Amino acid sequence: MRKLFALLGMLVLVLPVLFGATKAANVTDLHWVTRNDAPIPFVRMVFSLSSPVHATASISASGTSTTLVLKNATLTGIPTSIVMDDGIAKSATLSQQGADTVVKIETPKAIDVEDLKVFTLKKDTVNNKPYRMVVDIQKKGVAPRENYYGKKPVAPVADKAPAKEPPKAEVKPTAKAAEKPTAKPATPKSNPPAKTESKPAPKQQITLPTVPEKPIPQVVNYRTTGGISGKTIVLDPGHGGSDPGAIGPTGLQEKQVTLPIAEYLKSILEAKGAKVILTRTTDVDVYGPHASGVDELQARVNVANGNQADAFISIHINSFSNPNVGGIATYYFDGSEQSKKLASSVQGQIADHSGFNGDRGIQPGNLYVLRHSFMPSILVELGFISNPKEEGHLKESSTRQAFANELAKGLELYFGG
Repeated sequence: MRKLFALLGMLVLVLPVLFGATKAANVTDLHWVTRNDAPIPFVRMVFSLSSPVHATASISASGTSTTLVLKNATLTGIPTSIVMDDGIAKSATLSQQGADTVVKIETPKAIDVEDLKVFTLKKDTVNNKPYRMVVDIQKKGVAPRENYYGKKPVAPVADKAPAKEPPKAEVKPTAKAAEKPTAKPATPKSNPPAKTESKPAPKQQITLPTVPEKPIPQVVNYRTTGGISGKTIVLDPGHGGSDPGAIGPTGLQEKQVTLPIAEYLKSILEAKGAKVILTRTTDVDVYGPHASGVDELQARVNVANGNQADAFISIHINSFSNPNVGGIATYYFDGSEQSKKLASSVQGQIADHSGFNGDRGIQPGNLYVLRHSFMPSILVELGFISNPKEEGHLKESSTRQAFANELAKGLELYFGG
């Protein structure tokens, strides 16, 4: 039975004051995207604001209509009606009611307050992003998956065959924004798995080690032996920018954990002689704000493929509806024996980390970043941010540094150090 907080026939969720808002704001933009990579799929709406606002949200007694009120906020030329996802949030209408902007969101099924999340993002002057209000609506009637990623991979493909220690040209970053290609990418000429999705080039951030201006190669001559010194390793701190990732019970965001771990790991690996590139070095979207899931994930893959990396490591924190679930896992793309070997080497080092609920093993995962990278690649889930005990440890810099040391040991073992 749905939890009812009755007030004149409405379910009401009053949001906290956003940054102590006092003056009038303009609602300057609205983007939305369906996120199918979460335990429960959801629609995310992002409102761009000229200044902070107060806000309230309410769900109708029927549960199929959600109303968001942005206090003392004016619509400024953005669409007043949008069609979204028929299975989660069908549509939204925006209207000006006095000094307030009112947003009504229609859902195909009745939702509860547990299915609605509203949070804010501060103005980012470094990356020229405005104040933002984010609304997430979860799909109703879907059992949560144990993790973000399906365990049943697509049909196995031939392993990605390494070349014999070829010389590697350094790919330098560029600040020039790339446009999306309209044509599908060429089929790889060698052994990497066949890719079916289109590959838009990323809108690059000037602070990032972005992909080169020349076309992204379809084959990577990676190396698997000879020690870690001289190897090129790309680290992908999960989420960032407009995407906070999973959020813990005290508000810790996944993106706030993955980047520090990647930074610690970069320093350790560089001290061992490796060349290390991060897909993001600050709290930004790699492709650009509010990009589609495919665009954002492909932008991260492009950094690895474009730099001819020997290994690609995507760093994440897991989440689940049951707060007692915890533990550490590593995912690889089934059919790639080198990726499986890399996963085993790394998981063996991180699995028994103190304070976490044990070893969840290595698992084949049909993940975009693993399918589309042309070198051995893994995705690590360093605990569950939804588990209060594990979230507490993830806040500690000592935990983040320890994870970085363990990941480095796993990589060193994989390369035969």
